[in-house]
Amino acid sequence: MIRKIATVAMFELKRIFKKPQSYIIMFGMPLLFTLIFGSLLSGGEQVKPTITIVNNDNSTLANNYIDEIQAKDVMKLNFTDEDRAASDLSDHKITGYILIEKGFEKHLLNEEKLNIMFKHSPEYNGAVMIKQVLHNSLQKIMISTKASTVYSSLTGDSWEGINTKISNELKTSSGLKTEMITKNSEMAGMQNMSARSAGFTIMFVMMAMLSSTGVILEAKQTGVWYRLMATPTSRLELLLGYLLGFFLIGWVQFGILMAVSTIIFNITWGNIVANIILISALLICTIGISLFIAGFVKTSEQQAVFGNLVIISTCMLAGVYWPLEIVPNFMQEVARFVPQFWALEGLMELMVRGGSIIDIVEPIGILLAFAIVFLGVGITRVRFD
Repeated sequence: MIRKIATVAMFELKRIFKKPQSYIIMFGMPLLFTLIFGSLLSGGEQVKPTITIVNNDNSTLANNYIDEIQAKDVMKLNFTDEDRAASDLSDHKITGYILIEKGFEKHLLNEEKLNIMFKHSPEYNGAVMIKQVLHNSLQKIMISTKASTVYSSLTGDSWEGINTKISNELKTSSGLKTEMITKNSEMAGMQNMSARSAGFTIMFVMMAMLSSTGVILEAKQTGVWYRLMATPTSRLELLLGYLLGFFLIGWVQFGILMAVSTIIFNITWGNIVANIILISALLICTIGISLFIAGFVKTSEQQAVFGNLVIISTCMLAGVYWPLEIVPNFMQEVARFVPQFWALEGLMELMVRGGSIIDIVEPIGILLAFAIVFLGVGITRVRFD
């Protein structure tokens, strides 16, 4: 049984890669689209994220901390209370908010552990950079606070005045500011190129697999399907062979695009094991969608037309062509109902935020849920006679 399944799968794999046009569609187009859209959206003036600060302490050191964050000049800051900030984040009016809890100054003076909370929208890819700014600023405030309290204990002078002098001296150094702007600019470009590379890889893999699954309809049109049914190969073996073939085609394409984009665009894909699991879930989901569409049309041409229309439109909706932050709020919510959104979310978690398998459990689970529904309906719609 396994040998027959493997034979059918390898036959389909060879059939696809015998066509010269397959290489253009499967490899040339995604790389070209990544280059065009990645370059367009990476250039020009940098757009700073809008971050709200909730200052529940409102002390000297808390205000110094905020001044230090503002000095980095990597985000647009505004101020409000916690309830309003949470509401604005929920309505996508802000990128995120920083919460400085009451007792901030007291904890600093007592050298107790501090935890600055940064809450942001799930689709925001610059959280790592913001958290790094918060961490660096906090370290700077901790050093100046320690120095001022020690000096105060030795001289008897007010620690607040000493701290102000130290903070002003530290602010005169522009090296850190320049470095952070450079890193932020590079990170913004890297994040966008990573997102476009992942997005267009997903789109063209889905389109290639849609074309691959059309072989079933094509085989029925040409009569090959019925000749296969007359062989000793069972229906289950034939179906599993085709499914395995589609899965392998998807992995060959995705794997090569990952390798080439790493070399050409310097893309870092992150945790290998997590990528394998996430991409496998996406491929199974894509096979299900392709079979689902094939089950409701009669010819491979009809499947290609309707299938590509569905894939391209849902890819646009999911944020493949452009960042979701630039579209209206209701479209950002609708995007969560298409599988490409979750595939892209999982890949960006691994590529930009350095996540692990634990961090992409939700995208994997949702993709598998999509796969179960579409694959279940699609397989039941395959007619063997």
